[in-house]
Amino acid sequence: MEKDEETGEKKIDALGPLISYKKEGHTTEYGFRPIFYNYKDAAKDRAAFDFLYPLSTYRTFEGDTKFQALVYIFYYKSTLKQSGYREREYTLIPFLFARHTEDPERSFFAVFPVYGNMKNKYGKDRIKFFLFPLFLQTENHGTTNTNLLWPFIGYYSGNGVKGGRLWPIYGQKTAGDALNDRFALWPLYLQTDKEFYGARVSSLAILPFYYGFDMPGRKQRTYGWPFFTYVENTNRNFKRYDMPWPFVTISRGDVTTNRIFPLFSVKKEEDFETGYALWPLYSWRKHELEDYEIKKRAIVYFLYKDVQNIPKVQGCRDSRSINLWPLFTYRRTPEGKAYFNFISPLETFLQDNAPRERNWVPLWTIFRWDRDEEGNHVSSFLWNTFRTESTKKGVKVDLRPIIPVLSYENTDKRDKFHILGGLFGYSKDKENNKKTLKFLFIPVNIS
Repeated sequence: MEKDEETGEKKIDALGPLISYKKEGHTTEYGFRPIFYNYKDAAKDRAAFDFLYPLSTYRTFEGDTKFQALVYIFYYKSTLKQSGYREREYTLIPFLFARHTEDPERSFFAVFPVYGNMKNKYGKDRIKFFLFPLFLQTENHGTTNTNLLWPFIGYYSGNGVKGGRLWPIYGQKTAGDALNDRFALWPLYLQTDKEFYGARVSSLAILPFYYGFDMPGRKQRTYGWPFFTYVENTNRNFKRYDMPWPFVTISRGDVTTNRIFPLFSVKKEEDFETGYALWPLYSWRKHELEDYEIKKRAIVYFLYKDVQNIPKVQGCRDSRSINLWPLFTYRRTPEGKAYFNFISPLETFLQDNAPRERNWVPLWTIFRWDRDEEGNHVSSFLWNTFRTESTKKGVKVDLRPIIPVLSYENTDKRDKFHILGGLFGYSKDKENNKKTLKFLFIPVNIS
C-alpha cells in the first residue's frame, strides 16, 4: 500500500493489474479487472460502475441515473426534474420501449412488433405501429407518413404534404411549390425539387447513366457513374473533375486537387491541406486555425499516427499524440502533462475514453510513464514490479516482483533503503536526524 501523509492519498495494487484501489481527495475507485470497476466522486455527486465493460455500465450524476446492459440492448434512464418528479425510460431492443413522465404527451409504452405509440423518440414527434410491418405511421413537424406493409405501400398527409408510393415501382411526395419528390423503379429513376433553408435544390438521377444536382452556388453533373463527374462550386470558387471517381480527381480554383488513386493525392484550400502517397502507406493533413495549427501524419492508416497542435500565440506550448500500433501510445498536453504506454492495442482507435482506461488499459500496459504539470513523473514496469517516482520532494524506487525485494527513498523528509521488505535496511528521519538500522525486521536506533 502507498500512502501520502500530506494529502491522505492511498493506493493499493495487487495481483499485477487485476486488483486496484485508490483514494484521492473526494474520489474513491476500486476494481477487479476486467470483471468490474467502481468510481465515485463525492464532491461532484458522480459515480460510475462497470461490469465487463462495455457489456454493462451504471452511471449516476446529481440524482440522474443511466444503466445499460449487453452493450445497450437494455437501457434504463432516470432523470430527476425540478418539480421533484422522477422521469424513467426503458428500452429493450428491439422489443420494449417505455417512458413515464409527468407530461402524458411525452409518455408511452410499446411492445415491438405488436403495438406501439412512441412520442418524441428517434427524431420523430410520434411513431405508431401495429403488427409491424403491417402498419407503421410516423409524424414529424405536422407531416404524417403512413405505411401499409412497410416499406412497400405508403402515403403522406398533413401540413400541405400529399403523395404516396408503391415501392419500388413508383412514388411521389409533394407540398405545393416547396417540395416535389418522385421515384420510378427505385433506385433507377429519382427526382427531387424542393426548398432547402431558403434555397431551391433540385436533382435528377437516371442510374447509372446520369445524375444532376443544382442549388445556388453549386452544380454537379455525372455521366455513366462513376466514370465522369463535373462539379462547379461558385460559393467556394472551384471546379472539380472526377475521371473516374475515386481514381482520378482534378480541381482548380480556391480548392486545388490532384489525385491518382492510390499513387498520390494533394488537396489544398485556404487553411486546409490533405494528401497521401501510395495510399494507405502514408497520409497527412494540415489545418490552419486562428490560434494554432493542427498537423496529422499516418503510416498504413492506423499503424503509426502522429497528431501535433502547434500554437501561433507566443508563449503557448504545443500538444502531441503519437501511436505506433500495437506497441506504444504517447500523449502530451499544453499544460505539460504527458504519459507513455508500452503495449497499446486500442488507444489509437479509442482515445480519451475514461472507462476503457480504468477497465482494460492496465491489463496490457507492460510499461507506463506519467508526468504531471509540475514536472513530477512516475514510471511502472510489469505492473509495479519495478516502480520509480521522481518529484520535487525527492526520489522513490521499489522492486517487488511478488514480495518487496528492494525499496529506496531519498526525499526531503527521510532517506530509506530496505531489502526484502525490511529484513535488512537503513533509514534516516531528516526532521529529527534519527537513524535506524533493520536486522531481521528488528529496528535498531543508532543515533
